[in-house]
Amino acid sequence: MTTDLRSVPADRVLDLGLGDPAHPMPPVVSDVLRKLADRPSLGYAPPGGLPVLRRELAEKLVRVNHLDADGRGVVVTNGASQAIAATLAAVCAPGSTVLLPEPGYPAYRAVCRSLGLRTVGYRVDEAGPDWDVLERAASGAAVLVWNFPANPTGMVADPAWYPRLYALLEAHRQLTVVSDEVYEELCFDAAHRSPAAGAGASADRFVSVFSFSKGHAMTGFRVGYAHAHADLAARIARTHYALSMSVSTVSQLCALAVLRAGDEHPAGHRAALLAGRDRLVTGLRAAGLRVETPQAGCFVWPDVSASGLDAETWCRTLALRLRVLASPGTEFGAQSGSRARLSFAVPAEDLAEAVRRIGSWAAAGWSADHAPADHAPAAQGGVR
Repeated sequence: MTTDLRSVPADRVLDLGLGDPAHPMPPVVSDVLRKLADRPSLGYAPPGGLPVLRRELAEKLVRVNHLDADGRGVVVTNGASQAIAATLAAVCAPGSTVLLPEPGYPAYRAVCRSLGLRTVGYRVDEAGPDWDVLERAASGAAVLVWNFPANPTGMVADPAWYPRLYALLEAHRQLTVVSDEVYEELCFDAAHRSPAAGAGASADRFVSVFSFSKGHAMTGFRVGYAHAHADLAARIARTHYALSMSVSTVSQLCALAVLRAGDEHPAGHRAALLAGRDRLVTGLRAAGLRVETPQAGCFVWPDVSASGLDAETWCRTLALRLRVLASPGTEFGAQSGSRARLSFAVPAEDLAEAVRRIGSWAAAGWSADHAPADHAPAAQGGVR
């Protein structure tokens, strides 16, 4: 099926900066919403989540992630971000040190700042984490944030890295690992394995975080969940209660229906994203940029230095002159000034038009002062 670019006006802003899936949410969600519309009241959900959802999430964690889980160890949260925030608040004291991946999701740093925590970055590239930095910094740290499949790079962890991770935990017994696995269902070229599954005696030192947002195109429902040993899960639930009481009952019932529907929706969603990934990677390479093919997730992470521009200038020009939004790599780490993050979780027509505009800009020589005239903003006053 071909994409009709005529449906995308040349001056329309195309947002490739945010990973908000354009794929439809699972059909069972609409069914649940229609049924709930006739209910006179739903009431507050209990702290930690609906018991039936916690039990069935634990069954999923056993079946899919091979974790030793039961309902007592599951906490349902307002998205994965609040699962991480509640965990850090439960585990850390003000001034505690948290080890964060670089490049890494900017919200990690934001929540650490809000909680008064100190952060130390550790580099992650194709060869894996910078173990030298981790081993030097771990003795003074309370938490190690581990994010695979990774945002923004789309990298999937090599299981060969896990023995070294477990050795780090054995050597630093005060350390807790927060494993952010929200892209687990969006793997294309490599399989994801939850690190807590093979941790043996160190498994109780993991908090594994998941979400319905990305894999099920349910970002607006804000349903995430964390798994930890029962005592730590109870502490996380209390902290989450203090932050936001509980997750919407409607959202939890929708999540339960999706969970019971199986993996048919994630498979179709993943296929749509795979087509978008390949289109964007091909287009950026044709424009002369170096870009690795992401193994998972919904972003590409190109090196834009071949344009002669740093990432902030490249993204600013892309937005103001071509009306395509992307995120400069400096948002994800100080050492990523030549990188940009672009989402392929957008409508196919928008993605094709964005690729066309970038290709036209490349053909014009990547000028920061000039872009193809037909992409100039239609009016003054900013991007939107």
